Amino acid sequence: MKLPQWSLFKKLDLSKTEDRLKLFILVAAVCTFMLIAVAGAIRVTMEPSFCGKCHVMRPEYVTWEASSHVQVACTDCHIKPGLGNLIIHKIAALKELALYFTNTYDRPIKMSHKLPDEVCTQCHSTFREYTPSGDLIIPHERHAGKGVKCVECHSGVAHGNIVRRGLTKDGNYAAWTTAVGKQQMAKDFTEPKMNVCMDCHSKRRVTNACEACHTSITMPPDHKVKGFGVTHGKLAKKDISYCNKCHSYAVAGNEIPGVSKVAEYARGNSFCYNCHMKRPDGHTEDWRVIHKRSAKNNVDGCLVCHNNTPPRKEDLATPTYCQQCHGAAAKAETSNSGVVQKSGVPQAEKQAAKPGNTADDFKKTKAHPPGWRKQHPQFIKTEGIAKGRCFSCHDTTNCSRCHTGTN
Repeated sequence: MKLPQWSLFKKLDLSKTEDRLKLFILVAAVCTFMLIAVAGAIRVTMEPSFCGKCHVMRPEYVTWEASSHVQVACTDCHIKPGLGNLIIHKIAALKELALYFTNTYDRPIKMSHKLPDEVCTQCHSTFREYTPSGDLIIPHERHAGKGVKCVECHSGVAHGNIVRRGLTKDGNYAAWTTAVGKQQMAKDFTEPKMNVCMDCHSKRRVTNACEACHTSITMPPDHKVKGFGVTHGKLAKKDISYCNKCHSYAVAGNEIPGVSKVAEYARGNSFCYNCHMKRPDGHTEDWRVIHKRSAKNNVDGCLVCHNNTPPRKEDLATPTYCQQCHGAAAKAETSNSGVVQKSGVPQAEKQAAKPGNTADDFKKTKAHPPGWRKQHPQFIKTEGIAKGRCFSCHDTTNCSRCHTGTN
């Protein structure tokens, strides 16, 4: 069967001007139709509503609807400026369309690259005389001049960092209603947190002084008192909410069972934790011997950084723990003489096996049984200092504190 349209072409005599004109008009009409169709398709696919029709994009769509950028189309941010970039993107999008219809699309959806600054500067100028409300000082031009990208601070402005927060992993896209979108676009999720500023300043060796970013905030008077780095724990114990007024930005919200509220806060707050993991200046070389003077009146202070029992990874405690010495479990494993058994080390071993990292738990733990001062010479004679592991806990000069004479 012959198609009728082909007969039209056969009738054309291209040697005649009239027929050549007919062919030109026909080709031009087809090209115009195709151009209009392509332009229409591009126009439709550039609408945010088109993105919202794809169920895997539902979380991104409802969060965008609740964002401050709701008047900005998806393509205004996700395609670089310029006609050439638009064409390249649309050609690449054909692959995404094929992946979607074959159900081989990677999920959850993740950005393959960070948005370049030129996308943001289509609307925002880095030299605008504008700073966030309140007492904050944010000189955008200085940040841009140092190579700080817009998205390093403002990554949550359009979608609330829902992918980074792991909210789309379960694949339950139907649960993302308009109400959920508004909930996930709360201020806490869209605006940069203070720890982002502090971490960046620390990495770039820029000042973290309060006055650098705040016009009206200054260091509280009690923070300027000599020795505050040592005594601030007492203030925290008295009222942890006082600390949280300024340092809440660094709270990760970790729940650590078996420790005091102050210890849980300090270990779950990166500002506190990063400092506490460094050996304090007050912990001198003979600290192992003299620390009991401080611990006697403030065991809670020790247990902010240290566990009484062997720490787990999730405890966020230092590797050194009280029962390494005070529980004497290590000695029980290597010493089996009658003297040691009678000295009660097995009892200490049982204590070391019990959980508990509060001051009350610590008070129940003893390194040596009652009367050990009189018993220890026989232990040393039988086991020896090396096998008895005396210096695992005691300083090498500890003996001379009592044994000052010549025997």
